[in-house]
Amino acid sequence: MTDKERERMKSRLDEELDGITFTGHAQVRNRTHPRTWRDRLSAFWNKELELPLVPIGAAAALLLFWGVSQQPEDSVSEEDLRLTQRELIETGGNTYWKDVYEEAVRKHEDENKG
Repeated sequence: MTDKERERMKSRLDEELDGITFTGHAQVRNRTHPRTWRDRLSAFWNKELELPLVPIGAAAALLLFWGVSQQPEDSVSEEDLRLTQRELIETGGNTYWKDVYEEAVRKHEDENKG
């Protein structure tokens, strides 16, 4: 690109941008060089965090692997055991879980006693 072409492009750009003015000088100055405590606090909270993905990802993978390897493989909680051993019963043409039906009958009997 020659100097003449650059001058022509610069003059055309200046013509196109002639009507545009920047009025936010004070705001930009306050953000880049805060003077008050409020501006300083705002500048502090407006920081960008740069987190390296590879080390964080590797650490997360190690923690996940360690957490999975620490769990006993054949441990079954009492709740899981109870749910796998539930019985279905049929009463009055309907099917219920036995423990749910017995709890409902117990509640009904308690209500009638009181």
